[in-house]
Amino acid sequence: MRLSRIVTRNLRRRPLATVLTSFSVALGVALFSTVGAVRRASEEGFQRSAAICDLVVGPKGSSLELVLNSLYHMGQSQGNIPFSVLQSLNERPGVEWTIPSAVGDSYRGYRVVGVTDELFSRAGLSVQNGESFSFSTEDLIRERTEGHHDGHEVTPAVIGSLVAKDLSLGAEFFPSHNLREEGGAEEHHDSPTKVIGELAATGTPMDRAIFIPLSDFYAIDGHKPTKESSAGGTRDPLGLSSIFLRTKPGFHHIRIWRDLNDRLDTQAARPADQVRKLFEIIGGVDRALRLVAALVMAVALIGVLVAIYNTMGARKKEFAILRALGAGRQTVLAMVVAESAGLAAFGGLMGLFFAGAGTWAASGYLQTQTGVLVSAIPGLSELQLLLGVIIVGGLAGLVPALSAYRTEAAKHLASTN
Repeated sequence: MRLSRIVTRNLRRRPLATVLTSFSVALGVALFSTVGAVRRASEEGFQRSAAICDLVVGPKGSSLELVLNSLYHMGQSQGNIPFSVLQSLNERPGVEWTIPSAVGDSYRGYRVVGVTDELFSRAGLSVQNGESFSFSTEDLIRERTEGHHDGHEVTPAVIGSLVAKDLSLGAEFFPSHNLREEGGAEEHHDSPTKVIGELAATGTPMDRAIFIPLSDFYAIDGHKPTKESSAGGTRDPLGLSSIFLRTKPGFHHIRIWRDLNDRLDTQAARPADQVRKLFEIIGGVDRALRLVAALVMAVALIGVLVAIYNTMGARKKEFAILRALGAGRQTVLAMVVAESAGLAAFGGLMGLFFAGAGTWAASGYLQTQTGVLVSAIPGLSELQLLLGVIIVGGLAGLVPALSAYRTEAAKHLASTN
């Protein structure tokens, strides 16, 4: 009889012990795998958004909050920067391109962002249904220079793929003058907005945003300038919430970054640095959860050792018969180690299944809240984890295997009837 068939038969003879022992391994594997999958997908999604530009320019305050609000549509805006900053950057050597943006409105929890059409090409956003609006940074500067900021009668909007769950192509809606999802929102009934395009999914927070031309954003009631605010400043309605900036590398990048941070009314944040800082902050929680998962797996694998070791006394006759039939000591040793590894493998596979099912069930909620798509399909790291659990499970079986290895066939056969 082949060794694999013997091992399978032995495990099936003790179904309750096999399932319970494997289940304890599965819990540790599932927790470890789920934490890793969510962390990896989140970091990849945030890094993709951070790659849009190398600097985000905004008002003085927290650099991390500026990046989160501008690129990831989280948190609150820290105010505005004067429009003159955009003009000076566009005229400065070393600047490849700029994309201005303004925030402050929402619809059912989705951020409404005023931008120019360069965002779609610079960020690699493609329209899969409908069309994009046409309004460039040059158009914005010309409007501001000429002194008029009239928007369309109906504001055109391009929505992210997740927003399409609540808004379809051609649908009209009214943005609200705050970021609440429901209730207490003051709708801009003077600014009907119509969906003219839907972006292809990116797996980033961009999927949760509604983009409109900056000229229409400024034309909304409550965003128009007043005598008190027309001179500019952090509360100027015609200021900019942020500017996405791409600079030439080397000297130009460093000089522009320093000059913007030396100003009293602006700061420049590097998105890639802020994303790393963010995941360093949450890394402690991540490591704590993984440590708990590792301890659960360690206890479970010790349980595998104990479960098999406790059967050694009752199985001495079985080993003796195998020895009498010609099985060598090495065969008996391999059989017990294989049983231990088999328990760990069954638990590991069960854990990956639990992790995949849980991730799939939670992926919709996570994507709605963060825009990040978490895949339920195991990756290379999960397969490496499974292999490691099997190897450690096999090593845990060495203690009872050595007991079986020392079994004397003649002695145990002679002591039985």
